[in-house]
Amino acid sequence: MAKVAETRRLLRGDWAPLRYLREVQAELRKVRWPERQELYRLTGVVLAVTIAMSILLGLVDYFFFWLFGGIFTTPQDPLRLGVAVVGSLVGLGALAYALSRE
Repeated sequence: MAKVAETRRLLRGDWAPLRYLREVQAELRKVRWPERQELYRLTGVVLAVTIAMSILLGLVDYFFFWLFGGIFTTPQDPLRLGVAVVGSLVGLGALAYALSRE
């Protein structure tokens, strides 16, 4: 008899995984899903930001490739070496400033 009572208790929702799924279902009923036009607009925003960030990261990657490629292959190039030194000093200064504010 105890086995039947235990099974009924579990099916009623006292079993944690089942209770969790019921609560998830209840929360999903409260969600306001976007209309089709809003969905298209927001998808366009996500795609535009993704493409823009991809281009930006590609340009940053190309800059660092140019910078460090020139330093390690042609050490006579003073422009690349100067940019690297100034960038390193600025980075170290920013790090020191950030650490001093703690």
